Amino acid sequence: MEGSYDYYKLYLVGTYIPVPLQLRTTAGTEPDHYPIDVYDVNGDLISQANNKAEYIESWNSASDNAVLGVLVGGDGPFSFILNLKPDQSLPTGITGDPVHVFAGIFNNQFGSEYN
Repeated sequence: MEGSYDYYKLYLVGTYIPVPLQLRTTAGTEPDHYPIDVYDVNGDLISQANNKAEYIESWNSASDNAVLGVLVGGDGPFSFILNLKPDQSLPTGITGDPVHVFAGIFNNQFGSEYN
């Protein structure tokens, strides 16, 4: 044992297993943009994230997700690594649905004095 940091790493933090995961929508496809709705491992909506950092922060803040491990960024905008805690089973995946911010913007009706 080298010192207090090694003690902290071995006995207080525990050993995590890094598992690469791709973000998928509830339909099973890869999302194409942010903002995105963030879901926990049970499929419950947590919040909305405008970028990858916000997604990670929201996902890690859910208590059901924290039991499994810690999510960190991977390569690409929708790639992540789940640092799985010992004795936890791998979730089926991480889920998020793109939020379409322009939905309904072109549905304006213009009044006309000639109608």
